[in-house]
Amino acid sequence: MNYKLTLMYDGTNYAGWQRQQNAKTIQGELERALSVITRETVSTVGVSRTDAGVHAARYTANVHLENPIDEYKLFRGVNALLPEDIRLMSASLCSDSFNARFDAIKKTYLYRIDTSPHGNVFYKNFAWHVPHTLDIEKMQKAADCFLGSHDFSGFMAQGGSSKTFTRTIMESSFSKEDGLLTYRITGNGFLYNMVRIIAGTLVWVGKGKISPEDIPSIIDAKDRTLAGMTAPAHGLTLLEAVYENEIETKEV
Repeated sequence: MNYKLTLMYDGTNYAGWQRQQNAKTIQGELERALSVITRETVSTVGVSRTDAGVHAARYTANVHLENPIDEYKLFRGVNALLPEDIRLMSASLCSDSFNARFDAIKKTYLYRIDTSPHGNVFYKNFAWHVPHTLDIEKMQKAADCFLGSHDFSGFMAQGGSSKTFTRTIMESSFSKEDGLLTYRITGNGFLYNMVRIIAGTLVWVGKGKISPEDIPSIIDAKDRTLAGMTAPAHGLTLLEAVYENEIETKEV
């Protein structure tokens, strides 16, 4: 039996999604709770290997179980065992062939930047504090350059395992409210640290270190040293993943 799981989590206290022997991870905590409830050794599949400190608003995973279990019982039992900074939002039976990682057709990330001079204490774990006046118009102009299909190998950190580097970006936009600048990006996939490098590059544009007109040539150069810094992990949130045949889930 295959179950689709939707989670939200604050990644502050975790070494990312993927289970590790000597570190606390989201996947490790989820599988521990699932094993207790189902009395099975389980292995979950997640939509993305989020890094240490990265958050998720609607993270999709799936798990194959040998024995069926009531969805509500699974939902209630797992949440009773999970830490308070990880919550299971829904659990539902799905097709045996469903794979949370490989069936996703697009993902949306948010990167938040706190531009207040003093730093907002309520944003400290969820936004990068950049106490500077940023030129948002130039940042949006630069953000538009990432739309479409490009080879993003110049926006990938060392350690990535991708064998292909072309990704298609459908959305790349900024919004601002009360000093909080939010960058929203949607694509069919992302390279290792790609969103954080793009965010860091756009902040450099906002500071005047890079011109918006330089972005196309930086992309074409495929040279990591030409792009901006890698923005801190805690400002990044995986908003959601979308699937071609979206499975109806019961929000219990």
